[in-house]
Amino acid sequence: MLAVTLLASVIIKLAFTVFNPLSLFTEEAQYWLWSKNLDWNYYSKPLMIALYNKASTFLLGDTEVAVRFNALLFTSAAVWLVFELSLYMFKKALYAFLAAAMLIVMPFFHLASLFHTTDSSLVFFWALGNYLIWRAIKEQKTSLWLWAGVATAFGILSKNVMVLIVPNIFLYLLIDQPKFLLKKDFYLFVLVSSLSFLPILIWNINNDFVTFRHVGTLGGVAGGSGGFDWAAAPKYMGEYVGGQLAAISLFFLPFLILGIKRWKKCRESELLFIYLPVVLIWVLFLGVSVVKRVEINWPAFAYVPLPIAMAHALSHYVKWKRYASFAIGISGLLLILIMYPAPLDALGFKKVLRPQKDPFYRTAGYQELGSRVDFLIDSLGINNHFVFSDSYHIASELAFYMEGHPQTYNPNLGRRKNQFDLWPGLKQFENKGYQAIFVKLGEEPIAAVNEAFDKLIHEETQYGEHRGEKVLTFKIQVFEGFQELEEMDLNAY
Repeated sequence: MLAVTLLASVIIKLAFTVFNPLSLFTEEAQYWLWSKNLDWNYYSKPLMIALYNKASTFLLGDTEVAVRFNALLFTSAAVWLVFELSLYMFKKALYAFLAAAMLIVMPFFHLASLFHTTDSSLVFFWALGNYLIWRAIKEQKTSLWLWAGVATAFGILSKNVMVLIVPNIFLYLLIDQPKFLLKKDFYLFVLVSSLSFLPILIWNINNDFVTFRHVGTLGGVAGGSGGFDWAAAPKYMGEYVGGQLAAISLFFLPFLILGIKRWKKCRESELLFIYLPVVLIWVLFLGVSVVKRVEINWPAFAYVPLPIAMAHALSHYVKWKRYASFAIGISGLLLILIMYPAPLDALGFKKVLRPQKDPFYRTAGYQELGSRVDFLIDSLGINNHFVFSDSYHIASELAFYMEGHPQTYNPNLGRRKNQFDLWPGLKQFENKGYQAIFVKLGEEPIAAVNEAFDKLIHEETQYGEHRGEKVLTFKIQVFEGFQELEEMDLNAY
């Protein structure tokens, strides 16, 4: 039954990628571009996402399906691991299936399975690490601790936040299984896990520790505006709490409460193992939300085993089982309708969720934009040229959707640093008679760009459309005679 459910989920998401006119999410395009510039680490993330894209595009070509195949593969494997962990813990196949089904339709997991970002592989390695560690505790096998270390190392190299599994497991053992802290096994796990930091540290030593600076800024401990915003703090915290409830689906809230009730009553080690990381990581990011806005996905990886506790609670509160089928079904249906909103739009859904507020609007129009730039290069007879944007999002999308996948550029015109700052920039083209295509979001010109060339030879506006409405506006400018573009450095990470 689980295999059929997973297959149906994969087919629905593949169809979304193949038949939907929306483009890659801009972060997907950025990570794909990294795979064309392999390195030991990158500005904001470790190396593995580039390698995943390198492997899938080698097999399937530089296509949207090839990029998103990784997300489907990792998240399908994560679902299976949750099923296996639930079965191992509680020996109840029906409720193991319910746990897997809940996970599939949780919004945070749905997004990780639909778009290939670092969350896609993170949820897999978090599930794998927890599965191996629980087995290692129960079976007392050193080999399982070592394999858990390997899984954690790959998880850290997929997304750095995977490192939180180490203190979480330490605290669990300290509370519930302190005897393991007197053995070598846990420390071997930590040692193997820590090997993942070698490429990260070596690369950062050679690149001014930009990843650490960037993560510090995201966490609110560096690069801030200087001063605590008392007015914004309650807003950020409210958004965080509401966003996290939405991330797991409000329909599952009763199961979350039942699971906590079950743990308070029976103090089962299995439930402590599941709930402790959820609570600790949730509280950690709640603290971050006091000083800055926290993205919904940041703590969501910790929720991957949560459906196991929910399903286990259902096995003891069976009167909720019928509601569970409803909650899973309605959550899945709503996700499908958000992916394919045409039936709802026909009933006036645009008034409830306007296309300009739809999260998918950010993927509108990039394929058409790339084709239009290709057309202009051909029709205007542009030869010696480069393509650039003031946005790394646009630069990455153009690299993916333009013919031949050219290396694009993102000079710093007043933004925080990003990966493009670590690659060769526009200096290589100065005073050599280059033409250029510049693309930006919005129609206002940028004076510094215009002043960097001898002449503007063409200018037009292109639109990105979603659900029948224009949601993004792009300005395309074609220049000749590149001289020099003065870049800015705000020292912002």
